[in-house]
Formats: sequence, C-alpha cells, structure tokens
Amino acid sequence: MNKKLATGLGICTLAFGLVACGGEETTSEEQEPTQEETTPTAEAEGLEHPEQETASILDTEEIPEVVATVNGQDIEKELFVSTLEQQAMQASMQGIDFESEEGALYLEDLRNQVLDQFISTELITTAAHNEGIEATDEEIDHGLTDLMAQSGLESEEQLQELLDSQGISMDEVRDDIATNVINTKYLEQNLANTDVSEEEIQAFYDEAVAGFSEDQSEVPSLEEVRSEIEYQLQMDNHIETLKENSDVQIYI
Repeated sequence: MNKKLATGLGICTLAFGLVACGGEETTSEEQEPTQEETTPTAEAEGLEHPEQETASILDTEEIPEVVATVNGQDIEKELFVSTLEQQAMQASMQGIDFESEEGALYLEDLRNQVLDQFISTELITTAAHNEGIEATDEEIDHGLTDLMAQSGLESEEQLQELLDSQGISMDEVRDDIATNVINTKYLEQNLANTDVSEEEIQAFYDEAVAGFSEDQSEVPSLEEVRSEIEYQLQMDNHIETLKENSDVQIYI
C-alpha cells in the first residue's frame, strides 16, 4: 500500500476498501470514527475546541518501525502513524479534545481501530489473492474515474499534476485501485456465506442505541438498519475466521 497515496490524497477508500469498519466492533455512534464522510471545519461548526496539533498529542516515539505483520507482510510505522494522524485530525475538527480524559480514551480507541483496519485489509488482500481474484483494466479505469470525482478533479491531467506534486506515479495509483477492486470482489463473494444470528443483530443494535446520547427519537428502528448491522457482523465474523487461519503478530 502506497503511503503517499493513502495520506497525500486523503482518500481512505483506497487504503481500506470496504474494511474501513471491519475488525473490532464499534457500538457507540459518538465514538465511531468514520473515514469516508466529509468533515466540516471547526469554524463552520462553531465548535468549542479549536483544531489541535495532533502530531504533538500523539506519542509515536515508542512505536516500532514495524507495528504488525500479517502472514509475513509488514505494516510499517510510517503508514500507520500518518493514517492515525489523519484520523485524529478529523476527530479534532469535530470537537474531540484529546487533552481531556474522554479524549485520551477516544485516541486509544482510534489507535486500535486504525491498526485493526490495516490488519483486516491485509488479511482480505491475502485471502483474495489466494482465491485468484483479479481486477480488470476496465474496473481499474472505473475506479480511477471515481477517484477523480472524489478528489474534485475533472481530468486525468489534473490528477497527474496532483500525483506529480506528491511524488506518486500513476502506476502506484492503479495498483492501489486494483487492490481495492480485488478486496471488494472477495467480500461480495464470501460474506454471504458468513452466518449471523438474530441474537447477534439484536445485541449489536441494543448496544448501539444504549450509547446514543442524542435525541432518542432520532434513533433509527432496527428494521431500518438491519442490513447494515448484518453486513458489519458478517464482516467482523469473517475477519475473525481469517485471523484464526493466519499468522498475525502485533508489536505495539
């Protein structure tokens, strides 16, 4: 995975594909850090806490150069830290005060989630390649078009200029898109075979509702979110199965 692409363009779908929410379960609507939603500026929201220097808040000196290995593939500190900083910055802009006790707990949660996202992605990538899943040129071209739309770019020339400024090649971009396509195909083919019980769905919903501190009248009914919950649980269960059959070493 290309570090500059994941952080320079700020497009996390390339880094994580559909596993942005995979791995460890997150049940509180307030606590779940998202990757794909557009984050408003602190000024626009009138938030109490200004944007913080997240680099000074994050303690990265003790993090080893390799934070984890998945089936022999290293997850490097540089990519882990840059992604964590990006997510912490988004949380800061949403008003999270990392100097508070609650903010410190949030940051620890975020750190664990980012690491788990990388591990989940590598597990799925390995499994997809083991099944011989591939991405066609047409699918990669379509992903490139989506990437330009997400970045507000109108042509490949504009994208190339942006990539040149970041020191990223078009081949690196296409490789990351191909990985995302392959992972998506794998999930579509395999998650349907992962069973989720009604008890699991109800428990997930109940815990999420219990952690919802805003107006309870705005909480969606179980039927409104059933498909999303089922998909999340299928994802979690399938990734746990992959972990059981993989060599995962964590060093932080």
